[in-house]
Amino acid sequence: MGSQKLISDRQQIEAILSKAKFLRLALSDAETPYIVPMSFGYKENVIYLHSSRKGEKIEILKKNPRICFEAASEIELITADDPCKYNVRYRSVIGHGQAKFLEDYNEKVEGLTVLSEHYGKKGAV
Repeated sequence: MGSQKLISDRQQIEAILSKAKFLRLALSDAETPYIVPMSFGYKENVIYLHSSRKGEKIEILKKNPRICFEAASEIELITADDPCKYNVRYRSVIGHGQAKFLEDYNEKVEGLTVLSEHYGKKGAV
């Protein structure tokens, strides 16, 4: 196993989030956990996600808006002659929060702009 180091410095956390290609969103209804990979954008301590207004994750979030997410960057597979010595090196962020559905037009534009900019499209919305 590789070493694990807790990162609490906001600049390092933001650097990891800026490099991550997607995040995994974890949800839970009363009975079953649910996890889904999603594209995202991050700005000023807010994670923006874009989704259809229908589907399993939306139904779960309507019942329970508490979420957990994980995003990783700088992922590297470490190989070895012995398969038991394989490892993966990465930097990741795990966070908790509460989902909020954006209804205001200007908030939606802001969220889509942040998401687009995360993937390199400046001023795309």
